[in-house]
Order: sequence, then structure tokens, then C-alpha cells
Amino acid sequence: MKAVKITDIKKTEIIELPEPSLDDGNAVVKIEYGGICGSDTHFYLGMHPSLKPPTNFIQGHEAVGVITKVSPNPKGFSVGDHVAINPLVGCGECVNCVNGHPNICRVNRRVMGFRLDGTLAQYITIDLDHLVKLDNNIDLKIAATFEPLAVGYHAVTLLENIDLNNYPIIITGGGTIGVVTGLVLKHLHNLKPIIIETNQARVKLLNELGFTVKNSISEVDILNSKIRPIIFECSGVRKVFDEIIDSQRKPEYLVLIAQYAKGNSVNLHELQSSEITVISSHMYTPEDLINTAKLLNRKEVQTDLSQIIYQKVFSLEDADKAFQQAISGNLDGKLKVLIKC
Repeated sequence: MKAVKITDIKKTEIIELPEPSLDDGNAVVKIEYGGICGSDTHFYLGMHPSLKPPTNFIQGHEAVGVITKVSPNPKGFSVGDHVAINPLVGCGECVNCVNGHPNICRVNRRVMGFRLDGTLAQYITIDLDHLVKLDNNIDLKIAATFEPLAVGYHAVTLLENIDLNNYPIIITGGGTIGVVTGLVLKHLHNLKPIIIETNQARVKLLNELGFTVKNSISEVDILNSKIRPIIFECSGVRKVFDEIIDSQRKPEYLVLIAQYAKGNSVNLHELQSSEITVISSHMYTPEDLINTAKLLNRKEVQTDLSQIIYQKVFSLEDADKAFQQAISGNLDGKLKVLIKC
């Protein structure tokens, strides 16, 4: 079978491997589609905050496929099931893991494609605990957006004890994570957050999805509201973060979804003196994945997600071109580049 590795900065290679065998407690999955994430492109460019190529691992962590072999199991998995991959592996023993939060494991947290073999391969073998069953009627091309959708779902769920209807909601950054966070708010809470985005091709897509778009936080400040907003920071741009902290109408809640490099300083005086509650959000929990699958069952969610996918789907052999296309940003207003495995 074929698989993709990043063997140097800006260089992918197609490798030939034997098809994986079936082990107890595992399934063999024929990967149908894999998505390219911002963390993948940063790694490809040698700009990942903690890893540089090569790692000798198969790349990829956003993937969906079909079970071709499965060991006897009480979980209900069968040959032919459509599944999404949970690429996050915790140590399984620390306080966070045993409480259902491997996403914040501080002992041995690993993500497929970076510290484990990933999903840009024709077949993978995987522990059944890392599969999420999908409705077989869902187009797997659309289902390939499952993993980023789960990131947005988790971030919104962190505010489950807050009545979101009482707040103006702003999302900074109209990339994939900003959009899927907006879609979770739209479809689960009937909310239409304002999205901050300056890329005009993206603005068109955001408007088509029903979102109001502004160029900056300062434009939102003129809105007639006496309530401080909730802001989901999805841009990962330090200048945007500083604008949030320094804005005249500071958020009451700031949810950090975007990843920042180590060593960034923060204006703690502004945070403290403005009573900004900062909530950090990292990936998702197993429970989030189950609930994301339920959300993905909705036809209206599938329709919206279909609009963010770049029309050209690349082959495994053209993985290098897929990475270059994703990095270029020339996606005709779309957001997600897919590889057909």
C-alpha cells in the first residue's frame, strides 16, 4: 500500500508498505479521505512550534474511511462501517485521562501524524477506542471535516454553563476552525456570531454561510450592545490577540482555540484589571467526538460543511501538490484541502 511521509522541509515522499494486519482489539480501515490541517502545513514548512521534519511517521490526522477487517468486539463495529479517526492518544493513566480528558494529558499525549503513524495512507490498523462510527449515508468527502468540527464543538461545550443567547459572540479568524466553531453555534444554539476576517474570498463564503463579517474588532465596538462579548480566538495571529486585549469593549469571556508558539508574553494587567475570563480549548474529548458525529448527521450541517471543501481533491501521489495548494491560500474562497487515499 501507499502512504505519505514528510521527509524534509517542503518535501513529501510516497512510500510503499505492506497492508496492515489485524490485531486483537483493532480494526483495519481503508482510508477514503484525509484533510490537511494548519498544523500539517506548519510542519511541512518547518514552522511547527515543537516538531521539525523528518519524524519518520506517516503524516495526517484528519481522516475518514471504511472498516475492512475488525476483531470481535462489544462496541458494535462491523466490516463496512463508515468511521472517523480519533488521532489523539493520551497516556491512559493520569488524572486527566482517567477523567475522560486525554486532550490535556501532560504525561504522554501524542497525535497521529506527529508522534505516531498517521492517516495519509491507503490502510491503517487502529485501536477500536479510536474509531467513531458515522452514519453510512453521509458522503465521506463531507465527513472528512469531522475532526475540525469536533474542535469547534469542544470549544463551544466549554461554555455549556453560560447562556450564550445573552451575549454578542465574535469569532476572530475565518479559517476552518473559525468557521466550524461558527457552525456549531449556528446549528446547536441558533446563534449567528460575527466573524472577523479580512480575506475577501473567505468573506464571500462566510456570508453565504449566513455569518456577518467585520474587518476588525474595532468595527464590532460600534454595535449597539451594553453587554461585553464572548470572543473565540481562532486566528493564531498575535496582533489579533493584542487587539482583543486592548479593545475598548473587552470580552467577558475569551476562548483560545488557536495555537500559539511558546514564549509569547501576555498583558496580565489588562486581563486582570478588565476581569477577562480566559478559557483555553485544546482538541476534544471522546465524548465530544460522539456528539460531533450526532451533529454531523444533520443534513443542514452537511450542506454547510460541503461549502468549505476545495473543489479539487488530490491523490496520495500528489500529496506534495496538495500541501502546496493549502499553503498558497488560493482556494477560491474555500478552506479545506482533501486527499483521496
